[in-house]
Amino acid sequence: MTTPTPAETAAEPFVAVVIPCRNEAPFIRPVIDSLLLSSHPRDRLEVIIVDGMSTDGTRAIVAEAAREHAFIRVLDNPHLITPVAMNLGIKSARGEIIVRLDAHAEYPRDYIPRCVRLLRSSPKIGNAGGRIVPLPNGASPWARAVSFVTAHRFGVGGASFRTGSRAGAVDTVPYGTFSRAVLSEVGMYDERLTRNQDHELNARIRKAGYMIAFDPSIHIHYRNQPSLKGLVRQAFFTSMWNVYTLRLHPYTWKWRRFVPVCFVVYLAVLAAAASARAPGAGVAALPLGLYAVLVAIFSLGSGEAAGGGFRVATTFVSYHLCYGAGSLFGAANVVTGRWRGYLGRPLSK
Repeated sequence: MTTPTPAETAAEPFVAVVIPCRNEAPFIRPVIDSLLLSSHPRDRLEVIIVDGMSTDGTRAIVAEAAREHAFIRVLDNPHLITPVAMNLGIKSARGEIIVRLDAHAEYPRDYIPRCVRLLRSSPKIGNAGGRIVPLPNGASPWARAVSFVTAHRFGVGGASFRTGSRAGAVDTVPYGTFSRAVLSEVGMYDERLTRNQDHELNARIRKAGYMIAFDPSIHIHYRNQPSLKGLVRQAFFTSMWNVYTLRLHPYTWKWRRFVPVCFVVYLAVLAAAASARAPGAGVAALPLGLYAVLVAIFSLGSGEAAGGGFRVATTFVSYHLCYGAGSLFGAANVVTGRWRGYLGRPLSK
């Protein structure tokens, strides 16, 4: 690899990396280490870590990194939640391009340059990003099953940033690389959205006429939940916030996010019909039989490297059911008005 000339370095845009974090002691150091290896010129880069008042040692790690490297800064986020952290970081940043990174992921050394090039390839692009590659969070068989299911189309649906292989315009990308000018035009993160703030911002960018650009060859190595319990909890709250986000911003509608709730409602109706011995209940059970066959096919073919067929099957079913249940819970809260009490409040961690 050739060393860029001073003129080439000066031509590179000034990039601000913003990392929201809260109690990420096992993960934040690898993120910082991956940034230290970034091929983007160091004198054209700033890293802003916005800490949500961590209590697990995260703050000591990021403070040490800031002392060692002048281009790293640490900010406090007393409100604890991600959208507030992002807005604090963006307002403090000097960069003309904003790169959001997640504390649970690691990034190849060319991640920032490639995202920046993709963003700048057209003035119509409002956000650019790549594909998440899940990695097991630990060595347990359940961690491997979670990693397998969250990278499988049957597990997580057709979101391009999880399972897509074709570059082009998409509805969302993980985290994102934005121009400050676009954020100034469309606005920053909605601080009411404890979850799903990325989906909403991307939908707003598209609503303003910009494209979300996706390149599947740009990889983000993400450490998912280490256990089935962690995954289903994440699924429940994410789907609950899908409903709240849709209630606040109808333009965020995407049918794939509500397929699991349709499945859960179908199961409830099927169970009621079967208990009442309703005519046609047997025929109505055919989709459930097809679902069971697909679970068996994809699970038995997964192998021990994915945690074993039983764990994979359990993870598929649990993930789908809990995702659907979260949407039902969210809808019930919207009907009763309780949903407003969730806005802008952190989840326990």
